[in-house]
Amino acid sequence: MPNKKHSHEELYRCLGEVIALRRKRMGLSQEELSEASGVDRSFLSSVERGKRNPSFGTVASIASGLKMRYTRLISNCEQCIASKKAS
Repeated sequence: MPNKKHSHEELYRCLGEVIALRRKRMGLSQEELSEASGVDRSFLSSVERGKRNPSFGTVASIASGLKMRYTRLISNCEQCIASKKAS
């Protein structure tokens, strides 16, 4: 049986990677995404590094700031996890 703590850590790392990648592709700084999403910049930075675990509401706010659907953001996280497992 997989270690749930480990799998959750991987999920949050992938979430951070997906958020940072999208933000950079959009040409946004963390400060700009913070303003667009209403999420504190230092918290956002911690999320991007996989150090903080945001609530559903916070993830939805970040997705909105990234001009994407919440479900798309989560789908991208699932793809990230699958690619890490495959390698």
